[in-house]
Amino acid sequence: MKKYLVIGNPIQHSLSPLLQNYWIKKNNINAIYEKEKLEKEDLKNIISKVKDKKIHGVNVTVPFKKDIIHHLEELTPEAKNTQSVNTIYLNDNKVTGHNTDIDGFRLAIQDTKFDVSKKHILIVGAGGVVP
Repeated sequence: MKKYLVIGNPIQHSLSPLLQNYWIKKNNINAIYEKEKLEKEDLKNIISKVKDKKIHGVNVTVPFKKDIIHHLEELTPEAKNTQSVNTIYLNDNKVTGHNTDIDGFRLAIQDTKFDVSKKHILIVGAGGVVP
């Protein structure tokens, strides 16, 4: 059985396992998705577990989206550009960090068919990468 995690601190409020396990079960995938509260010094150990294939993927939330970067072997262009990682996986035997926020935001706007060109916008929220 494959194991996936969302990590953060705090993490008890996360609904990710409820959502992800619903889709895992609905699609008959032999996996489990859990949440784990970590301290900064635990990050290296999580990366080792991904490298050793004990954990098959990790979602990263507050406050570790920047801190995790120096433990990774590779970053996607999105993670490099944002200096923020919210997804970790093994790619060609390298523990890789990615950021899905850019595509998620872009696709949400595209789905509404709202034309953002020449518009002023306000983004409210600090997000996981603000010090």
